[in-house]
Amino acid sequence: MLRKMNIKTLSTIFGVLVVIYAIQIITAPKGTGNMPDFITSFETEQCNKIVISPKGKDKPDIILFKKNNKNWVVTEQNSNKEFAADSNTVRNLLREMSQLSPLRIATQNKERWQQFDVTDSLGVRVSFFEDDDVLADLIIGRFTYTQSPMAAQMMQQNPYMRQNPGTMSTYVRNADETEVYAVEGFLASSVGTETERYRDRTFFSMSKALIEPVEFSFSFPGDSSFILRKQGEQWNIGSQAADSASVANYINGIRNLRVSSFAGEKPEKVSHKVTIKGENGVATTIEAQFDEDSTLIMSSQYPDNLALDKSHYLFNKIFVSKSKFLKEE
Repeated sequence: MLRKMNIKTLSTIFGVLVVIYAIQIITAPKGTGNMPDFITSFETEQCNKIVISPKGKDKPDIILFKKNNKNWVVTEQNSNKEFAADSNTVRNLLREMSQLSPLRIATQNKERWQQFDVTDSLGVRVSFFEDDDVLADLIIGRFTYTQSPMAAQMMQQNPYMRQNPGTMSTYVRNADETEVYAVEGFLASSVGTETERYRDRTFFSMSKALIEPVEFSFSFPGDSSFILRKQGEQWNIGSQAADSASVANYINGIRNLRVSSFAGEKPEKVSHKVTIKGENGVATTIEAQFDEDSTLIMSSQYPDNLALDKSHYLFNKIFVSKSKFLKEE
């Protein structure tokens, strides 16, 4: 009896799958037989320039390029300011976009471009270059979520079955073609349309030049300034011995700092300052203009990466009082 029920259940599931497959074949959009394997196809190492044109006319193009064929730099159209780009962000963008494989053709009708947000004004244009040669030129349209009918049918048969409920996809068009393709994934998360998205956020790196610090000179308002200096194996503040564990915790806490939010202008006045000297004689200065609402902080290591510290997270890590290092009596 149980065997007959299992055979009947399997037959029902098989029948459902056949029906779904037949429906997909019948309703498949025209032209899928000629659908290319890849919409884009280039080696990531080829690309040395990327231009991102956000939606609308108010936002300038974002331009990423390899300066002297070495490090990635980000700037904006008609701007004379250049910033170091985050190489991992650029690398991930190239990896995502260099081999785009279509799921299906959404339309071959130009009149329907607006429906998928792939017109020149509604979509985000992303162009990849090797010098003056265009490697790919895409219009990124809207995101969509398609529930799998197969999964829905299977879940009805067995509610405990784990099944992918659907597919996330983005509509994409080659700028010089009519076809609109659906590509798996949420491409808008890969293609950022803000310059800050691509900037290197490194604010201070102890390993860059200092090797290991041997002196911290804290300059604070009033008479609260002090110098923390390493003498032999012992850290001292003047004639007082500092707690080695507290010093180690402080050093580890500021060893690698990153900007959360960038500031546009340098601080007009400096209220707090720390000069850090390394064992190799190299010195780095971190300065701040404290404000209860938001504090501006800058580092001589990365002078272009001005931090707008609204939560005072960086400030509280860097600018600490003398009592932070002294042993409790």
